[in-house]
This record gives sequence, C-alpha cells and structure tokens, in this order.
Amino acid sequence: MAEEIKKENTQVTEVKAKKPAAKRPRRKRPNELRPMEYLFMQVYDTNSNIILGYDAALVINDKKLGTLTYDRVASVASRSQLASRVGKWQIEEVCELIKRQNSYGKHIHRIFITLTAKYLTRADFYTEFTKILAKYDMPHKRFGIQINEAELVAGTEQLFENIRLLREGGAKVCITDFGSESTSLRKLATLQVDYVKLNRDFTRDVATSERAAGITEGIIDLCEKLNVLVIADGIDTKEQLNEMKRMRCFLIEGNYFSAPEREIAVF
Repeated sequence: MAEEIKKENTQVTEVKAKKPAAKRPRRKRPNELRPMEYLFMQVYDTNSNIILGYDAALVINDKKLGTLTYDRVASVASRSQLASRVGKWQIEEVCELIKRQNSYGKHIHRIFITLTAKYLTRADFYTEFTKILAKYDMPHKRFGIQINEAELVAGTEQLFENIRLLREGGAKVCITDFGSESTSLRKLATLQVDYVKLNRDFTRDVATSERAAGITEGIIDLCEKLNVLVIADGIDTKEQLNEMKRMRCFLIEGNYFSAPEREIAVF
C-alpha cells in the first residue's frame, strides 16, 4: 500500500511539473452516480422571459433500491439525526455548485432547495446556515428555502422565527404543495413568505376542470392581495401554461420548460 501511495504521489508531481497551470475540475459524466445529488428544473418567469432560479430536487442513489427521491425517505430522516446532516450537505452543495459554475463564467440567480421542518426548527439552524454561507462567501439571496406545507402546518415558533431570519438575511422562502392542507389559507395570512408553489393536484387539471381552475384562480387572487408570488408546479402542456397566464400566474415549473436533469446537462 505504501509503495502504491508513493507511486501515485510521484505521478501527481510529474503531472504538475508538466502542466503548472490550474486545470478545470473534471465534471462527472451523466452515468457517474453519487450517493446523493441534485436534479434541477427551471423556475421560469414567463412575464419577463427569464429563469428565476432552479429547483434542486435531492435524490438518493442506492445500489439495491435504485434512485430514490428524498420525499420517500424524508419521514425516516425526520425521526433521526439524518435530517440535520442531509440539510447541511444540501446547503454546502448549493454553495459549491454556484462557486463552480461562477468559475466557468456562468451566473446562477437562485437555487431553491427543500429542507425538512426538523432541520429548520433547530435553535441553531440560522447560525449554522450563515456560517456555511460565510465559508463560501455566498450571499443569502442565492438561496430559496422551501418547506412542505404539511410540515409547516405543525410548525413551532422556532420554525417561524428561523423563517423570519432567513427572509431578513435576504434568502427567499417558499411553501411547496400549497393547497393540500385545510389550514393553508389561515397560515398564509399570518406567516410571511415570498412564494407559494401550487399543489400539482390543481395544476394538473387546470386546463380540463372548471372546478380545479376556479380553486386555483381563487388561490392566486388571494396570494396577490397578500403580496405573495405563486409558482405553478407541474406545468407540462401548452394548455396548462395558457391557463396559468390567463390567471396572471407567470412563474412556471414543469416539463413544458425543462425536465429534471443533473448539473452537467443543465448549466
């Protein structure tokens, strides 16, 4: 083993001697799976024709079970220390990604990540969050922190305080799967957030069901009065897109604009 390490170090030294200039880090090929990684989808502003940001969906690659979306293991993570460890990794990974893409000359406006309520409820969450960003010299405004509405309904005062601190620091906060809980509107009236992301059950049928369209339009009208922006998730067809535009909802996420892809395919 010692001989192999010595040989490897000698080879690295020889390569550096031949090419002293810094080399661009090798990017992973699409078939090189990591234990945890992000799949990215555009959040597109159809009114301004710009990419508002990217929704980074965490996936876990297991050799036996295949690729798992994080929501499938989130309940297990929330009952253990895994939620905090994964949450910290998510924040660090976004910082590294933005710095990496900046080094390639690409500017990323914002990355949206979903964190569990358990992690967001920690008393030291915001302190840890700011320390990680300071380590990477990363401004808060590059982050959109998402929390699932079902978890928010049972949230504590500490969770709401951390949300307030995030927004004061410059990060954006988004409630996902909005409309799936009966207490949605009451919470929205008392909790300050920047975005709500409509539950796919509404957007899926918005072009074919008058009932779904009516409920969706009512939510959008209320959010407008509360100065909360609405993101329509799950927009896959032109018909759905046209309906959302008719309702004055211009922030769109879904396969119509981009399918979930790894970093190398998106940026």
